[in-house]
Amino acid sequence: MSDALDSLTGLIIPLVGQPLLLPNVAVAELVGYRVGQTAPRGPEWFIGWASWRDQKVPLVDPGLLMGQPPTEGPGTRILILNGVGGRPGLNFIALRIGGIPRSRRVLRRELAATGQAGDFVSQQVQLLDEEQPLLIPDLEAIEQVVTEVLAAQ
Repeated sequence: MSDALDSLTGLIIPLVGQPLLLPNVAVAELVGYRVGQTAPRGPEWFIGWASWRDQKVPLVDPGLLMGQPPTEGPGTRILILNGVGGRPGLNFIALRIGGIPRSRRVLRRELAATGQAGDFVSQQVQLLDEEQPLLIPDLEAIEQVVTEVLAAQ
């Protein structure tokens, strides 16, 4: 098996509840927390829009979306994700996260599935040297509900 299939460089994304595990390529940039415009209506997890590089990017609290506590506090940041679903007008999504992500090389042999997939979660996994299980988000599903919320705004 090739080295590319045995490992990837990922980011462990801090939330108030369980952290997320994302591949580096999903992330466009980490920025300070500021809301450009709050959402007048919509689900609690849809905060509004972040201003990033002269664009309005939909801002989501992934913890609330996945049934965890809201991510708020002094270390709060915004993580800009590249769109993965090819939806017109949705090139990026902003996530409110609880701090600075940690880069981590993830080796296949150090990774074990520990839980079931769920709404907006592709898999719960455990890395050998991490205390807490990590959630691999279902980015396609997240983009779909964001698209639906944006259509209702």
